[in-house]
Amino acid sequence: MVVRIISALGDNYIYLLHDDRSAAVIDPGQAGPVLAALDDPQLRLELALVTHGHFDHTGGCDELAAATGCAVAGPGRSRALADGDVVPAAGTELHVMSVPGHTCDDVAYYAPAEKMLWTGDTLFAGGCGRIFGGGAHQMWESLRKIRALPDDVAVYCGHDYTQENLEFALHLEPKNETVARRLAEVRQLCRNGEPVAPSPLGLEKLTNPFLRADSKAMKQAAGMPDASPVEVFAEIRRRKDRW
Repeated sequence: MVVRIISALGDNYIYLLHDDRSAAVIDPGQAGPVLAALDDPQLRLELALVTHGHFDHTGGCDELAAATGCAVAGPGRSRALADGDVVPAAGTELHVMSVPGHTCDDVAYYAPAEKMLWTGDTLFAGGCGRIFGGGAHQMWESLRKIRALPDDVAVYCGHDYTQENLEFALHLEPKNETVARRLAEVRQLCRNGEPVAPSPLGLEKLTNPFLRADSKAMKQAAGMPDASPVEVFAEIRRRKDRW
């Protein structure tokens, strides 16, 4: 399976998956860039998947369905998906993971055979989404669910906020050399005009403060040595909202 990364709307990532015959798209916030990427006349778009209902992730669905006849599935769509569902797409199987918190019904798509994960706005490289429809406890449990996957899973997130996220992470832990090195790498990618996605989940476990809210180091960084992981997570999410 091939994954093409399509930039849209300034900082959104749209993902086109194909196996040289059939194709699927994840989070098509715009239709135009996806239609332009379907440059092989034998490549048929069969499915559009969304991780949640925000328009910057769904805005191109209706136009794509009209232009290609593709089915549309995901939260808030006529074909709903539930935790544990398995969706055939682009020659592989995508396992649906319920990951509420950013909204009440976010899902992620996990391809275990390829060790790939599409997280929408739940987990970003170096960060996580704002909490709109869910709560801190929901979001923390969703991040723990993602964190339990193997280190060599490649994370494809919904936006590129990576440099800002890592600058915040280094602000929290100014002496964290792993975060500093990762930030330097990301800055170079940005200078070269290269996408940050995908990000190895193992690296996220080391550098993403929101995945580390239960660690002693993050509790100390937040000034909350005796707090629960949910309390620490909620506090660093509040700080990031204001940062």
